[in-house]
Amino acid sequence: MRTALVLLVVLAAASILGSLFPQEGLSPQRVDQYFLDHPALAPVLERLGLFDVFGSAWYMAIYLALLGALVACLVPRTRALVRVLRSRPPRGGDLARYRTRASFDTPATPDQAMAAARQVLCRNRFRLAGYEGELAGEKGYLREVASLLFHVSLLVLLVGLAYGKGYGYRGQAAIVEGETWANARVGYDSFSPGRFFGPERLAPFQLRLDDFTNSFYPNNTPREFVSRLTALDLDGRELQAQRVAPNRPMTVDGVRIFQSDYGYVPVVGVRDKAGRELLAPQEVLTLRDPASEWSTGAVKVTRSDPQVGLELTMFTGLVTAPDCPGGAPFCNDPRLVRPVLVVLPYQGDLRADRAQSVFTLDRTRLRPLGDRPVLLVPGQSKELANGMVVSFTGLKQYSVFTLARDPGVPVVAVAAALLLLGLVPSLYVTRRRIWVRATPAGPGATRVELAGLALQGKAAFEGELARLARQVQRGAGGLLPGPPEDRGTLDPPDRSS
Repeated sequence: MRTALVLLVVLAAASILGSLFPQEGLSPQRVDQYFLDHPALAPVLERLGLFDVFGSAWYMAIYLALLGALVACLVPRTRALVRVLRSRPPRGGDLARYRTRASFDTPATPDQAMAAARQVLCRNRFRLAGYEGELAGEKGYLREVASLLFHVSLLVLLVGLAYGKGYGYRGQAAIVEGETWANARVGYDSFSPGRFFGPERLAPFQLRLDDFTNSFYPNNTPREFVSRLTALDLDGRELQAQRVAPNRPMTVDGVRIFQSDYGYVPVVGVRDKAGRELLAPQEVLTLRDPASEWSTGAVKVTRSDPQVGLELTMFTGLVTAPDCPGGAPFCNDPRLVRPVLVVLPYQGDLRADRAQSVFTLDRTRLRPLGDRPVLLVPGQSKELANGMVVSFTGLKQYSVFTLARDPGVPVVAVAAALLLLGLVPSLYVTRRRIWVRATPAGPGATRVELAGLALQGKAAFEGELARLARQVQRGAGGLLPGPPEDRGTLDPPDRSS
């Protein structure tokens, strides 16, 4: 059990790393940005598996070791409990050696006194065993059963998490306002399947983003961003419609759909100086910076000679000095009040034959085109230094959704229920052992002795034993008449005795 506790602490500490670094399965865009911000450190962290902590080999090793430790803890404890439940409550031996005891004299016969004691202990849910001249009772094994159930629930929880991880998947997809997206592997921007999940198991449905809205507090901190999403079958029939927010996911055919991010999609077109269309107006997804709320993207014009690349910075509300805090030359209002598209043009070799990010330019073989950026508002066109014309014809928004299927959720729910069922009795049920003896104490008198042992709640047990003794005394016919010193005592002796 100590090994399991140590491994549980190690697993919790390892899980913290998953919150310190961006995770591929949750936010691949953040991972890409981390590589851009920390080009030397990011490859080292990737080799250590810190961008996919919960899927890394070392995390799985800790996980499996914890499973093994729990099984090694449960098996011997279960065997010991079964042995105890099959055995009879043991004899008490010398009752004088117990610190919690009581005694009294009664006019009932020893058999009548023992019958009264048996009734009282049965009413108090003691498991009884009769010996010659002695009655032994014990209760509280529900505590050990509950403790085992609690540990079994942890085992079931770990199995459920592993099952969900192995047979489920998690992916992200960006959907532009007004467009429909199909749930197919090719449609995901990132896709992290479980080891035993195949893309052919993807549920057949489509999603249409009808509208997206975001709002901010007066101090420009985000308040809410919500997507109005409609689920369709493959024939285009509506299945359901819902407003999806970060804490209000939609569930379609067992797949939960979470709102995880959003961004802006400027519509950009490019013509040469002769008016020929080099790039038809197209939607350009930009990557939003949550801190500044401006977005960056790239347009690659491969049909021109030399090739031209445009670095885009999308401001939702461009503000210039002196209205910016801290004396900054410019800043951004996160509300979509005055959109401005800043274009930095480059020309040269885009190296389009190499794999690269769609959000950035590979500037290894590019040189600046002109000496200043071009600022555009929606519906505006401007000429570059080489005569090409860039048009900013419109602006849309997109939502990033995280889609997750986790078949282990019902198993985890069962584990949670078992955990509660095991936790409550283990906190409130106490183990008790009671021994009762009745012996003749002279003509017409019987001496009744009770002794007990408490494994938990020892302070309260003295009062419990005195209460049981009074119940036995009443059931046996009361105390003998005479001076109090001749009747025995129903109170435990002083602990110093």
